[in-house]
Amino acid sequence: MSYHSLNESVQISSGALNDRSIKLLDIGFLDLLAKLHRKMEIRRNQLLAVRRRRQESYDQGAIPRTEILNANSTLPDWSVASIPDDLKLRRVEITGPVNDTKMVINMLSRNSDGSRADMAMLDFEDSIKPSWNNIIDGVYNVIGASLGELHYQKDDQSKVYKVDPKDMAGLMVRVRGFHLQEVNIKIDGQYVSAGLFDLALCFYHTAENLIKAHKTPKYYVPKIEYPMEAWWWNDLFIQLQAELGYEIGTLRATFLIETLPAAFNMEEILYELRDHVVGMNVGRWDKIFSDIKTLKNHPSRISPDRSEINMKKFWMENYAKKLVNVCHRRGAFAIGGMSAFTPGKDPEVRALQTKKVLEDKSNEFKLGHDGCWVSHPYFIGPAMQCFPKSNQVEFIDDNFSAHPQLIMEGSGPRTLGGLKTNIQVAIAYLIGLSKGLGCVAHNNMMEDLATLEISRAQVWQWNHYNVTLDEGTVVNDALIKELFQKEQEPFLVEILNNQTLSDKEKMSEIHILNKATLDGMILFTSTTLEPFLTTTSPLEISSTHTYNRRNRMDEATKLETLWEKDKRWRGITRDYSPAEVLKLRGSYRVEHSLARLGAENLWRLLNEEIYINALGALTGNQAVQQVRAGLKAIYLSGWQVAADANQAGEMYPDQSLYPSDSVPNVVKKINQALIRADQVESAEGLVTREWLAPIVADAEAGFGGSLNAYELMKQMIAAGAAGVHFEDQLASEKKCGHLGGKVLVPTCEFVKKLTAARLAADVMDVPTLVIARTDAQAATLLTSDVDERDHKFLTGERTPEGFFRIKNGMDIAIARGLAYAPYADLIWCETSTPDLDEARLFAESIHAQFPNKMLAYNCSPSFNWKKKLDATTIANFQKELGAMGYKFQFVTLAGFHSLNFSMFTLAHNYKTHGMSAYSALQEDEFSAEAIGYTATKHQREVGTGYFDLVSNTISQGTSSTLALKGSTEEEQFSGATA
Repeated sequence: MSYHSLNESVQISSGALNDRSIKLLDIGFLDLLAKLHRKMEIRRNQLLAVRRRRQESYDQGAIPRTEILNANSTLPDWSVASIPDDLKLRRVEITGPVNDTKMVINMLSRNSDGSRADMAMLDFEDSIKPSWNNIIDGVYNVIGASLGELHYQKDDQSKVYKVDPKDMAGLMVRVRGFHLQEVNIKIDGQYVSAGLFDLALCFYHTAENLIKAHKTPKYYVPKIEYPMEAWWWNDLFIQLQAELGYEIGTLRATFLIETLPAAFNMEEILYELRDHVVGMNVGRWDKIFSDIKTLKNHPSRISPDRSEINMKKFWMENYAKKLVNVCHRRGAFAIGGMSAFTPGKDPEVRALQTKKVLEDKSNEFKLGHDGCWVSHPYFIGPAMQCFPKSNQVEFIDDNFSAHPQLIMEGSGPRTLGGLKTNIQVAIAYLIGLSKGLGCVAHNNMMEDLATLEISRAQVWQWNHYNVTLDEGTVVNDALIKELFQKEQEPFLVEILNNQTLSDKEKMSEIHILNKATLDGMILFTSTTLEPFLTTTSPLEISSTHTYNRRNRMDEATKLETLWEKDKRWRGITRDYSPAEVLKLRGSYRVEHSLARLGAENLWRLLNEEIYINALGALTGNQAVQQVRAGLKAIYLSGWQVAADANQAGEMYPDQSLYPSDSVPNVVKKINQALIRADQVESAEGLVTREWLAPIVADAEAGFGGSLNAYELMKQMIAAGAAGVHFEDQLASEKKCGHLGGKVLVPTCEFVKKLTAARLAADVMDVPTLVIARTDAQAATLLTSDVDERDHKFLTGERTPEGFFRIKNGMDIAIARGLAYAPYADLIWCETSTPDLDEARLFAESIHAQFPNKMLAYNCSPSFNWKKKLDATTIANFQKELGAMGYKFQFVTLAGFHSLNFSMFTLAHNYKTHGMSAYSALQEDEFSAEAIGYTATKHQREVGTGYFDLVSNTISQGTSSTLALKGSTEEEQFSGATA
């Protein structure tokens, strides 16, 4: 996919580039967006990593809990900022997709019986398909509404719809969630946060309009989970207002409490947002989805039919009551949830649906809510009847527990009818989605992404546990696929009986139905509960952007032959087929030249040399010096990245605390530094070496499960890594191999992670080397006893956290190495001491079953080498390892120690001797030039002369501003000797 530069920082996908977009994305906004992205994105990625780690812990059996980010949140005397006058009447709020102009006008206006909602929430999230054009149409609708000038006419003969600026519902905008990306916009090569994009674009274009009209810019924010995320949103509000010259508190927001973790942290979230928040909303439908998703690995929490999960269930009622109490104690509004009923056209149906709305809204008022949501204008009047007061902020139930039971009960009917309903919802929603819709009316209910996700998660859960339904039927893939076929039939009959459609239109509708059915079948029978539209917006692809699409069947045959015949893949097991790889590749090919070149070179070196030794590089310059000195490969340690080169800009221990894209970014920096060194020498006509040394990079424990490993492997390849190693620790408890407290995952789980890494390489069509590391020699804990291969190492003891204690040592390390060998190119056993006997035992045990399997060894700086070994043994250590088959040997933290020791030595001498100390270092540099050192001339080293050549090429030799000419380096360092 090609991107077009809008300025030096911001790019837009070619398919999203049009006049309507450019009008909104003016110079001022692009500058604002870039500033906000650079300030907020690193922290967003850190917090998303926290989400992933928390979910891992829930998958291991933990449950969400209250997290006190700031102790002041528990004090009795704080409250939210005073609520603006135009936010004090919120009895009924209507919601709907922001991109449908006619629908937006109807939401803002009075309905046929004269009722009007107090607020209209225009939605960029669950009720909209987040295509680029839908988003842009939505922004134009928000602008029109802010001016009171929004109008719509289908054609010249049709009715004109327009808002009455003097009689409009209050304008509110729901932005997309914290976890989403807008992939049609890149800043500095990174996708921008979708929520940040929506908020910034709407506020930039409407704040002035609203303030001039004495109105508050009002927003809804969805999908929050933890207090730190609330802090992030509050900081974004502050930064946005400051950049545009508005006071803090100019904009106000209501936050949807619609995830299980957020339900435990309402007060803490409210505290972090106290300067901007005006209320919280009971987002019941997404909350139900979150209950299932969060506790998906808890067999005691299998959900009943979705129709059974309502606000009368104790955990749902407790969640609503808690929200009311928390909000009212702190002066905020508590807004009830969505009644997803639609009226239909039959009078009897309307009467029944109205009765349901009245019952639902009366219950919300009784619980103490200040207002509620409806999805259709028809129900505004009935809902308004249930809220006779302007608000109930004074309502506090002092007898209600501050810590109620919020966890879903795993009981209730699970029926074939419930399963069919879920499948019907999937087909109906996916039909709408294929037509560009994000919400559809089906069976007198409004179905959107939230309700689809309930259906999807519930079917996944029932299938995962092979639930026996009340009728006696067992849920499995076969049943789900059979029901998709059966439940498709009513949709087909409706199409065929539709007299308003031509035969051609019917064929088109049938095609859409078939696609929706197939997509739903695949989605609902996936092995893992993978993200759907909860991940990102679709990339807009230009209609003129075409690629060569190969014949997939022929390509599968070629790939199968390659895996069988090529020596590169000898001994490698794949638990998937070539066809599955090709299906995941898609139609568009992206070449990863650096990764391919590096992988091919590394494989060649490992097969040609007795062993390859490498040092851990911390920076691009260190890597350049390693290659200049003659090393043939580079190692990139996660420990070093954690300590001094991560995207968070923090110093961390080796515990996977840093953003997961940090190592790929350092891989990229190292490759760029090596490319620059090659360019400098090439420009001088002095290229004497292969600069692009292969990089072996540390993926830690994958920063999560197999999907995280898959995505991380893709990032490594995109950055140009030649090999990547993963370790068999629990990602959320990951420790340096030479620290205590290490927790292993089951053998089978790590095999899945290795499979994910290999699959990522195959999908990207790069022969990246996969290296499997086991920490079993020193680890004493195991997450689960699910794998029989681990049973003989269990001690029978459990820890307070629920971990299994295991007997560590070489036996379990060997067992794991043997299990991993078919899936990895190299096996690495992390050891506690530099013990050649242990190394020999491991190598011989692996080679007894896998004679040609290559091994890796960490010549660790955590070893006290002189204390453990004599000088002769140290000198021969790597040669002996090489003879055993340890083909890749490395000193993980060489960069860290050389950097720190050399700087400390210089600083210590400088403190005592002043400039004599630095002069001595310089003389050492001059001396080192005899063996190839060149960084004495630092201007030349970083490419000053190269860019002089660029400048001369552009000016055709007429430039008078060349940098090296007349420089002190040219004058004082040319010909300098020791």
